[in-house]
Amino acid sequence: MLVDVFFFSLAVALIRKGKLGRLADLPLKRIELIILGFLIQFSLVFFGQRDLPLLVKWGAYLHILSYLLLLVSMWYNRHIGVMRIIALGILINFIVILANGGQMPVSVDALLKAHLEDFLPLLGSKTYVIHTILKENTQLKFLADVIPLPPPYPRPRVLSIGDIIMAIGLFMLIQRGMVRRAS
Repeated sequence: MLVDVFFFSLAVALIRKGKLGRLADLPLKRIELIILGFLIQFSLVFFGQRDLPLLVKWGAYLHILSYLLLLVSMWYNRHIGVMRIIALGILINFIVILANGGQMPVSVDALLKAHLEDFLPLLGSKTYVIHTILKENTQLKFLADVIPLPPPYPRPRVLSIGDIIMAIGLFMLIQRGMVRRAS
């Protein structure tokens, strides 16, 4: 979802006469931690479905590590006020993931409402390590992926409150980075 929000935010900022080059002026610190955190998550999704024993065994720990890296990067960037909003979303997701053994629970009802029933076998498999099916004993259910984003949204998905907060923060960051107010 963050990819969608990123490109939507760029489009809105450009419509508002923002300049793409101004994003380079954002005083981001330790950006390598952000990149590494997302790279770990991408790798877990990409390779996690291939039944690699190393990922099956350590995937939940790597997922937790990716969130720790993201949270540390948010700490380094707390001087950018809007990063605190993004950090709040990351923290909420991290708490749910930590409480549920390193995996984000996903509501079956929300998946069905979003017309994503094809993902059910994947979520039920032992090889997919970053998400799991929300069950009766799931901790912090209301903070899990329980919000369906069905069609007509171009890329249906199921979101958490943390995802929405991160998306709002990312949108605000890009707007503030690209669009300068006249002094």
